[in-house]
Amino acid sequence: MKKVLLVQDHNLFRQVLALTLKYSTDLKENVQARSPAEARQILANRGGRVDLAIVDLDLPGWGTIELIQELHKLDVPVLALTNAQSLEGRTRALEAGANEVLSMASSDEIIVGAVNRLVSD
Repeated sequence: MKKVLLVQDHNLFRQVLALTLKYSTDLKENVQARSPAEARQILANRGGRVDLAIVDLDLPGWGTIELIQELHKLDVPVLALTNAQSLEGRTRALEAGANEVLSMASSDEIIVGAVNRLVSD
């Protein structure tokens, strides 16, 4: 059973995304974190074993780019989501190892399509 790590501070968005992925992808189990620090703790407890991480680039505080770098070192594909319109944050995420960066305003079809591409690679 494939597992996804959802790193998102907005509870409702995180829950809706988890349900969408459960019913629209092969990712049937999810673990959820509200911050990069919480995500690191989950990864440590799981030995880094997840099939995909979806990370909100707009999390408050420090550590999102560093988390993406750590996930990249663990060979975990990363889909980064952002509300920001600037290219700087997107570029930094890609340089840190994110496989793809999408707007949070993307349709569920676009997000699910990206997830399916990343878990099938």
